[in-house]
Amino acid sequence: MKPTAGWEVSSNFSMRSNPYRGIKFHLHECAGEIDDTAYSIPDDIIIWAFSCVYNTTECSEETAKAFLTKLVFVSEPLRGMPWWREGGTLSAQPSFAPTLQQQMENVEQIDRLAIMQQHVDETKAIMHNNIENILERGDKIEDLQEEATKLNAAAKVFKKNAKKVKRFQMLQNAKRGVLVGTAVTGAVGVCIIPPLIALL
Repeated sequence: MKPTAGWEVSSNFSMRSNPYRGIKFHLHECAGEIDDTAYSIPDDIIIWAFSCVYNTTECSEETAKAFLTKLVFVSEPLRGMPWWREGGTLSAQPSFAPTLQQQMENVEQIDRLAIMQQHVDETKAIMHNNIENILERGDKIEDLQEEATKLNAAAKVFKKNAKKVKRFQMLQNAKRGVLVGTAVTGAVGVCIIPPLIALL
């Protein structure tokens, strides 16, 4: 069974005081020609394993990953050499040892860069959330403005209808007043006029 491409992190859980951890990165590379028309995975895959052991009190997992990632990129032009592909154990040591030594000396710088990158990533995440919140608030403000416009239009219609109802009520009251006044005048006239006519 071939190891899967990507990261493997191991730690010794039997000794809790042990600060050392191991990390490994598997890189799958096709050794032969790649057929673009074939949909199957070629059998001639070379698996490169980049690994390191680090002390958790002096180095973070992100730093170890950054170190191995740097080794993957630095070793890319060399991995095509025959002594890298077909040589025995430590056959690439003479050509790569100085580069490896230089990369190991730069671990502190890599650690600082990893910390700075982590801060940059955190800041980017915070800014992304802020922008999303601002856009969300903008949408809410637009929705509120739309609702306010609708409520304003409804208030104008209500005011207009209220004026019509008030006028209608006033006309009804006036009609009732005229009818009541006419009825009272008629009743008073019926009661008063016959005796007056009789007196004259």
